Amino acid sequence: MEVSHPNTPHTQYWYSKLIPSALIMLAAFLYFETTNTLFIRWVKWDESLSHGLIIVGLFFYFLFTSSPISAKKDSLPIRLLALIALGGSSVTWYFSNLINLQIIEQLSLLSILVLLFMAVFGLQALKQYISLFLLLIFTIPIWDQLTDPLVNLSGFIVGKMVRLIGLPAVIDSNSIFIPFGEIVIADGCSGLRYLTISLAIAYIISYLNGYSLKRLLIALIIATAIGLAANWLRIFILVIVGYESQMQSSLMKDHEYFGWVLFAIILFPAIYFAPVVKPLFIPSTEPKSRPRLVAAIVLLSLGPLLNIFFTVSPNVVTIANEIPHEYSPIPENRMPIKVELPSVDKTENAVDPHQVYIQISQFQRKTSDEKLVPYIPRLYDHVTWSLISKKKADDDNGLNIQIFRNKHSGTIIAQSQWFDVATMQTNNYTVAKLLQIPAIISGKNNFTIYTLQSICSTSSCSNEIKNILNLSKILISQHN
Repeated sequence: MEVSHPNTPHTQYWYSKLIPSALIMLAAFLYFETTNTLFIRWVKWDESLSHGLIIVGLFFYFLFTSSPISAKKDSLPIRLLALIALGGSSVTWYFSNLINLQIIEQLSLLSILVLLFMAVFGLQALKQYISLFLLLIFTIPIWDQLTDPLVNLSGFIVGKMVRLIGLPAVIDSNSIFIPFGEIVIADGCSGLRYLTISLAIAYIISYLNGYSLKRLLIALIIATAIGLAANWLRIFILVIVGYESQMQSSLMKDHEYFGWVLFAIILFPAIYFAPVVKPLFIPSTEPKSRPRLVAAIVLLSLGPLLNIFFTVSPNVVTIANEIPHEYSPIPENRMPIKVELPSVDKTENAVDPHQVYIQISQFQRKTSDEKLVPYIPRLYDHVTWSLISKKKADDDNGLNIQIFRNKHSGTIIAQSQWFDVATMQTNNYTVAKLLQIPAIISGKNNFTIYTLQSICSTSSCSNEIKNILNLSKILISQHN
């Protein structure tokens, strides 16, 4: 129930009640590039963010119903710390937006909202409301990083379940071969959507009931178990249905609704039996002091203003050939394993005398809103190929050697792959994304992926690995 203090005019009461939501909406407007990117993800039937708009709606509802907020005056050091941190987060957003590091950009926006709230309403108010702001973590696609581990985990667990009932099946990574066909645990079968929605529901229940940290952790653990188990059970049932129907059941082609029904059957009892404690917030009857708006709004605008007046335009140049002319050019489809890439500005393919296949893929930014290192979910077709092993080579360059096996033909391929971001080399794609920062700031505009592959004549691939490492030294030395 909302009660206006008798000494507080009705309009002033509603003004105080609307301030928190208005501040968040102002931040969303100023950082429109980020909020628009998120909105596009939310309105898609996305693997992990289909619930985004619901979470945002609940956030504003909870914020509005728990307002007005008592703004208490902090000590001068705390006020200064909040304002400096707000400005720092805004500048961090600017740099991450400049180089299109979207995850950092989106996380920066979340920290901006938290620090804006602290700067305006004070540290005590933030302590009371921090759990509400953390609800927004379920609207940011950081969960996408779990797709590959969840696919692998699903393959492992379902494989154990299939063996347990004695079903004739061969488990190869994320593929389950039964006598009547192959069932592939693709990215859409990772269970990420069930996991994130289950966690979000558990968090909302914990928030509404004012759970302690211990109860919250227990709720999240149970939610994790429910989300994962629902997906594993779904895949396991599909394997049985595929076997019993000889892969002819309509469920094998269209099992989207089946998954959601099964998830609901498992989740709803857990929601019903979740312990009810007490409401978390009691609305304040009167703001104790005027919120400190001006300095906070000025610092809130810092990143967007930098984004308007200070941009780095990419320098687009003609890309030169890198593969030595003495190697025999080949078409890209001759590569033993196709390298899964987005649109490439220049691709070179060749084979050397030792039958090491070479692919050099080069990228440039055309406009300031493009990424130098593009988003690459996976660099190979995991439906056809299994990654058997990955180890660091014993050489000066510290390259990684990957061994792949074709799930159907059994062909074994040795591969070495590395990235070059403005002459800075790394084996790790995540590190390559971070190297965009110094590259773009320094005005450099080249990103290259080197891929060397060789078809192995033995299971150890010893000769092929040796040939790959020798060629890699030649390519790295000529580039440096």
